[in-house]
Amino acid sequence: MSQYVVCALYKFVRLENYESLKAPLFEVMEANQVKGTLLLAREGINGTVAGSREGIDSLFSWLESVPQLGNITPKESLNHFMPFNRTKV
Repeated sequence: MSQYVVCALYKFVRLENYESLKAPLFEVMEANQVKGTLLLAREGINGTVAGSREGIDSLFSWLESVPQLGNITPKESLNHFMPFNRTKV
């Protein structure tokens, strides 16, 4: 039985370009089968997502590539089922 990594994350940071990050972030999540909701705003990022270990690692690699979104420390847990039905940014 596979396990899903559930990640709660947030980072308060000035994101003047948050609107331009929405589409690429959604694409990374979709490509890696990461589901859940991430909220982007001028004040930062917040949300909870779930996916395979590889999918979550790929998402965090992308987040690290955005200078303001590096060094996020998520809270992780494991689940035997996918807790989310959709992907939303």
